[in-house]
Amino acid sequence: MTMRAAMPDSPGAGSGDSWAVGLATYRRPAGLLRVIDHVARAARFAGIDPLVIVVDNDGTDPAVAQAAADQARRLGLRLDFSVEQRPGIAAARNAIFARAQQAGVRFMAMIDDDEWPAEGWLRALATVQAESQAHVVGGPVLPVFPATKAGLQRIARFWSVQPQQLAGRTFVFCTCNFLIDLDAIRDHPRPLFDDRFGLSGGGDTIFFRSLFNAGHPMAWAPDAVVEEEVPPQRASVAWMRMRRFRIGNHAVNWEMIDYGRLRPLLKTLALTLRLPLYPLLNREPEARISGWLFELDKVMGRWNAHRGVLHMEYARDAAGNRHA
Repeated sequence: MTMRAAMPDSPGAGSGDSWAVGLATYRRPAGLLRVIDHVARAARFAGIDPLVIVVDNDGTDPAVAQAAADQARRLGLRLDFSVEQRPGIAAARNAIFARAQQAGVRFMAMIDDDEWPAEGWLRALATVQAESQAHVVGGPVLPVFPATKAGLQRIARFWSVQPQQLAGRTFVFCTCNFLIDLDAIRDHPRPLFDDRFGLSGGGDTIFFRSLFNAGHPMAWAPDAVVEEEVPPQRASVAWMRMRRFRIGNHAVNWEMIDYGRLRPLLKTLALTLRLPLYPLLNREPEARISGWLFELDKVMGRWNAHRGVLHMEYARDAAGNRHA
């Protein structure tokens, strides 16, 4: 299952540092093979020989593991493939970090199985990490819509991942495109991802907030571009309204972890009072009506969280199908 390509030292670390690329997969075999192929290209371009850590959060189809092994062998990649049968993205992410730690990895990049990186992805992450000495480096994710939904491109930023700030500093908030120095977080409390958010989503933001609050420096690599396939069922304003509801719902939960109940409630009240004036703020000049609807849905999601409702985006049916 393992083949090693001869490559020069990484641009972002000394020759003694080891690298990995981690990803969780769930019933997306074609996407998994695509991302492995693009990771191989990015690794060659960067001069990095990463261990590719794949955790399958399903495991019902042994052909997935075999196809991934064949793909890695053909591309000269080292592959660590395992199955995490506990349902939920938190369990899969924790398994990825555990496998990386067992392998003695220092730097690990992560990506999703419905994405693919640009050729310069790993080099850009490594370069920014070396220059900034940040413990976490994030990069942008750009949506790729179906040809029949090209009109959504004008509001594509709602589907994208762009730089954010928290308390005036760079804040990396999701696992879909980032690099982490595992040595720097060796003493961070485990488990890294809370199982309570395994089927709801949002656990990655809670993890990154905990790193941020612990003082781990973060940086942004604008050239570390990843593209994400937007399937037809997600390529609609209606789906994005549900996503914004979920974002608001989960935001209250992670704010309550950091601040207790009162501060998030006051924020929700302020956002509610702002709603009538929101279109006048010109925050979404390309889509005033859609932007207002998305803000309304976010606020509604927040109020549901205050009532104790946690939106389960990744819930599965009896057959194990996920409807995210």
